[in-house]
Amino acid sequence: MDQSDYRSTHPSKPCKMFKRSHDTTPLTPSADVLRPEECLMFNGREGSIAAPDVMQSNAFFQNAHHFNLSGNPYFQNNVTHVNVGGIDGLQYLNGSISLDAQFDSSVQDPDRQCHPGTRQTVLKRLRDWFDNPNPTERISWLYGPAGAGKSAIAQTIARSYTRPKAAASFFFFRSDVNRNDGNRLFTTLAYQLAFSLPEIRDHIAHSLSERPDLPSTNIETQFNQFLVRPFHVLSNDASQQLAPAVHILKEIFKKYQGLAPVIIIDGVDECSNEDLQRRFLKVIGDAVADDRFPLRFLIVSRPEVHIEQTIRRFQTPILTIDLAKLDDANRDIEKYLVDEFSRIASEQGLESTWPGPKIIREIVYKSSGHFIYAAVVIKFVGDPYCFAKTQLEIVLNIKPPKTMSPFAVLDQLFLEILRRVPDQDFLKRYLAVLTARISVSNDYRDLHQDDAVLMHVSEEELHANLRRMRSLLKFKPVIDVHHKSFIDFLRDSSRSRWNKAILGGVCRFTCSIRFCCDRAA
Repeated sequence: MDQSDYRSTHPSKPCKMFKRSHDTTPLTPSADVLRPEECLMFNGREGSIAAPDVMQSNAFFQNAHHFNLSGNPYFQNNVTHVNVGGIDGLQYLNGSISLDAQFDSSVQDPDRQCHPGTRQTVLKRLRDWFDNPNPTERISWLYGPAGAGKSAIAQTIARSYTRPKAAASFFFFRSDVNRNDGNRLFTTLAYQLAFSLPEIRDHIAHSLSERPDLPSTNIETQFNQFLVRPFHVLSNDASQQLAPAVHILKEIFKKYQGLAPVIIIDGVDECSNEDLQRRFLKVIGDAVADDRFPLRFLIVSRPEVHIEQTIRRFQTPILTIDLAKLDDANRDIEKYLVDEFSRIASEQGLESTWPGPKIIREIVYKSSGHFIYAAVVIKFVGDPYCFAKTQLEIVLNIKPPKTMSPFAVLDQLFLEILRRVPDQDFLKRYLAVLTARISVSNDYRDLHQDDAVLMHVSEEELHANLRRMRSLLKFKPVIDVHHKSFIDFLRDSSRSRWNKAILGGVCRFTCSIRFCCDRAA
C-alpha cells in the first residue's frame, strides 16, 4: 500500500451500525440516473408491472418519455404497489450493514490516495476498464503484497467516479468487527445500490418486505435476492410485457448494461473468515457470466493462494493486474520522496536541495517497490517534534538486515523507531494493550481514554510517552496505527522480538478488554 494507504483500526459499535447521523457523503442518486418519477415502478414480482387502477388518465405516463401512447394498450392490473421510493423496506437492513466500509465513510482516511503523479500506469489501466461500456472482462483483480499500495489505488479510483458508475464499495479491514465480516458484504452493497441505481430500489425493498430475515440468511441467498434478482426482474419484464411499457423497461435495462456500474471490494484477504472469502468470490464469479447481470467488480487483495485459486476458476475473462510486476513503482516512490522531502525542508527551513538525489536513491532501493517503507521514513523524518536532518541520519545509519525476508528492511526500521522510545517498559505494556485491543475488535468509542485507563496513566501522560511513535501511530481522531503492517510485525515472532516481549501482556489485556466489552454489551 502506498504512502497514504493507512487504515483505521478503530471499530464501529456493532449495535450502532446503521446510523442516520453518520458523517458520510450522502448516498443520493446521480443526476444522470433515471428517477423513479421518470420510469414505471415495479412491484418486485417477476413478470408484472405495478399499475394504477386506471387507464382512465394519461397521468400514469405523465413524466415518461421516448414513446408514443396510441391504440388500446393492455395492462395487467391485478397487482399491488410497494413504496415508490423503496425506502421503507430498507429499514430491514438496520443492524446488518457497515456504513464504515464505504470508501467515503468518516473512518476512512481522506488522504489515503495515490500521491499526485504516481501510479499512472495502473490507474490508466483501471480507468480504461471503467470507461469501457463493453469490456471483455467483467471482473478486474488488482493484487500485490503488503505495502504495495493496493488500497490507496482502490480509494483513488473510487473517488475518481461518481455514482452510479462507482455504484458501491466495501473496504474490508481485519481489525474492525464491522468491516471484517463477510456476512455484511452484500447487505452493505445492496444498501448502496438502492441509492445508486434507483430503478432497482423497489425490488430490493420488496425482497426485504417479503422476507425481513434476508439479512440473516447465507451470503448466497443474499447475493441472489439483493444483487441478482432485481436485474433479472427488469430483464424479464422488458421481454414479457406488452408495448408501450416495454420500451421504457428496455430503456432502463439497456441503460445499466451500457453504463456497466462497478462495485469495488478492497482487502478481500482481510475478511476474517477464509471460507467466506471463497464463497462470496464464487457467487460473484458465477453471476457475471450471465448477460442479464450488468454489474462489474473490481476486486483488490493480496495474492493469497486460496483467493487466486478461486478467481482462476471463474468461467469468465478476468483483467488481472499484478502490482509486483509493474515497472513504475520505484519511479513513483522516488517522486513521492522528492516531493515530501521538499515539503519537510520548507517546513523546517532547510536548504531546498536537501537531502540530495544520492540519499533519495538509497531510500528508493531500500523500499524494494513497497510504498510503506518510504511512507514510514517520511513520517519519521518529518516528525514536527524532531530535527529532520537528525532523524534522517538515524534512518541511514540503520544496519542492513542479515535475513532475506521481503520485509527485512522495513522490520529494521520498525525496530529502530521502537528502540528510540525512552521508556521501554511503558512501550512494551502499551504495545500489548494495542495488540490486544485490535485482536478483540472492541467497541470503545473514546480510545484515548480507554488506553489511558488500561495503562493507569492520564491521557496527557499517554500521549507524552508515545510522542516518538508518531511515525507509526496517529492520534486523531483516535489512537491508531498508520498501516497494518506494523501490527503484522508485532504479531509475527519470526519478524520481531517484540512478539515475545509483549505476548504475556497481550493475553492479560485481552481478558480485561473482553470483560469490559461483555459488561458494556
